[in-house]
Amino acid sequence: MPANLTTEQFSGHSFTFLNLPADQQSVGYKIFTPAQAEQGDQSSPINFSEHFAKEATVSKVIPDPATKEYLVYLTVNDTGEELAEHTRHGQLSSLVLTSDLINAKEQFMGKTIYPKTRNLSGSDDVTTPILIGSAVTVVDVVASSQARKPISLVVSVNGKNAILPIAYSWTNIPSTDWSSAPAWQEDLFLQDPRTTLGWSSDTWENIEKASVVENMTKDQVLLSWGKPNRTESNSTAWIYGSKKLNFSGSVVSSIETITETAPIETIN
Repeated sequence: MPANLTTEQFSGHSFTFLNLPADQQSVGYKIFTPAQAEQGDQSSPINFSEHFAKEATVSKVIPDPATKEYLVYLTVNDTGEELAEHTRHGQLSSLVLTSDLINAKEQFMGKTIYPKTRNLSGSDDVTTPILIGSAVTVVDVVASSQARKPISLVVSVNGKNAILPIAYSWTNIPSTDWSSAPAWQEDLFLQDPRTTLGWSSDTWENIEKASVVENMTKDQVLLSWGKPNRTESNSTAWIYGSKKLNFSGSVVSSIETITETAPIETIN
């Protein structure tokens, strides 16, 4: 099982520097010397190319009760450089738990997986459309540039490589969003869902069309539309933009149109 660490549990654990989006690499990581971090001085972020993919071990974690954030102190493993990063929403934004990277590679490398998404990012930044739950093969596992999904599964799709970002554990995600299932299950199946879940062809057709109808289950709704903007009444009602899904148990019992400003954001 993945090691799900809260920020208070980081001390003694090794983390790996994430990639950064191309337009942020010249700026560097929002990580600083301890003196700069303690003073709130963000004028000199550390260099990207000198730190990318290196490992650093957390030496201590200092909470700030006023902001509910933390100052995390790190030592770069191969150089001894001392650094510190302020958390955002309680999480590190530039690092992934090294054991997550190792374990994800061990579990997924060379394996066939079934992504819970309609689109993958191509290595050339071109979106690769796929069917939800279609088979792809993992050809590499690397650090991503996304704080909440800090691992990229590089997958082969029709002879081309594409990226499926995942969180292997819940470590990079606020604990209020944790669930009892492994974090990677948010983004992929290990077995072909069309043969293992026993859902009808009509259900899969609705999912592919990003459609939700009465009698669909919560799991089917999540595949079709992703997570709701918000929930009501102990999760018996899910709100997606102007649509309110009412549930009886785990099944959609009715669909209402309501006044809501946020649009429906279907799963990508």
